[in-house]
Amino acid sequence: MKANKTAATGALSASIAHELNQPLGASNLNIQFLKMKLEKGVLNPELDKEILDSLEADNRRAATIVKSLRSIFAEGEANAQEVQLGDLIAKVLDIVRPELKSKNIQTQLRVDDDLVIMVNPSEIEQVILNLVNNAAQALANSGTLQRHIAIEATKIGEVVRLCVSDNGPGVPADFKSHLFELLSTTKQTGMGLGLWLCKHIVTRYSGSIHYEDTVGGGAKFVIEISSS
Repeated sequence: MKANKTAATGALSASIAHELNQPLGASNLNIQFLKMKLEKGVLNPELDKEILDSLEADNRRAATIVKSLRSIFAEGEANAQEVQLGDLIAKVLDIVRPELKSKNIQTQLRVDDDLVIMVNPSEIEQVILNLVNNAAQALANSGTLQRHIAIEATKIGEVVRLCVSDNGPGVPADFKSHLFELLSTTKQTGMGLGLWLCKHIVTRYSGSIHYEDTVGGGAKFVIEISSS
């Protein structure tokens, strides 16, 4: 039991480090590129603004990760409040837009108006961010030429349903039953924290998350949370 707990703690620490290393690593590459251009005196205002936008997005992404982890693992209440799901989706897309653009990934949105849920906004932002990042990474590692991530949100009765899907390779059949385990990882995603963390957050609000194959063979994650 102690060995299992130690292994899980080590895996969690490594996965958190991986989550943070992604935006920090991307920021470092952009900083080095800007320094090289400064040294050569070949600054381009349009390109430089794009790089600075990417740096800002990576900084916000890292801050979102830290903020959500702090609230998730802190003792006490989840500090839930009424929030518009559409606003959270828009905020996440602002963060990931530079990365999606660099990977030639298009987004398709079908989000109903006035989808109010009672949650800690930073936590649900992290859930959406994880799902979109996973989809983007799967698409980038695939041979798919026309890459799409679809985000759909609607209300069914008293439940708000959020779906994030892609037209990538999907999840291997022998891995589906382990998707939400802490120690799970695939060559496509390379990390074992994201989906475990998504489930941990969603279940805090008595919600659910599950995986489905899309008609075209891609991945689809479905979240259901009671409306406020």
